[in-house]
Amino acid sequence: LESDFYGGYKGTAGDFGYDVGILRYQYFNHDLTASPNTTELYVAGTFGPATLKYSHAISDLFGFDDSKNSYYLDLSATFDLGSGWSLTPHIGYQKVKNYSDFSYKDYALTLGKDLGNGWSASAALIGTDADKALYVTPSGKFTGKTMVVVGLKYAF
Repeated sequence: LESDFYGGYKGTAGDFGYDVGILRYQYFNHDLTASPNTTELYVAGTFGPATLKYSHAISDLFGFDDSKNSYYLDLSATFDLGSGWSLTPHIGYQKVKNYSDFSYKDYALTLGKDLGNGWSASAALIGTDADKALYVTPSGKFTGKTMVVVGLKYAF
């Protein structure tokens, strides 16, 4: 079971938006040798449709011993296509300190549709260049396979 705790401050200065905060990923009753519990500080800036976000691990990162000071850099944008449609490209880079073979780039292209009354739908093409020999489940399945993810969300 993963529980995520976060807090931060978000604001604007003219046309520039900013967001700073802290994230804690807590895994209760895990049975890993190294703790997967991770704490990150982040800062993000938004200008127009684009957002650049930097997250910095102040603890070891998701079960990697001696990986404190790992980071994730994320560049995304959201483009309004009209009639409730949006397009969101994303590229990211995960640096795992002292485990360079586990560092990777990821990408996504998401098409969204506001359906009204709090409902929205999305379809995303998601992939990574993660090493296929390293990111596998205990049964040997690669977890970074390129895929399409479809979603339906209700906000209240």
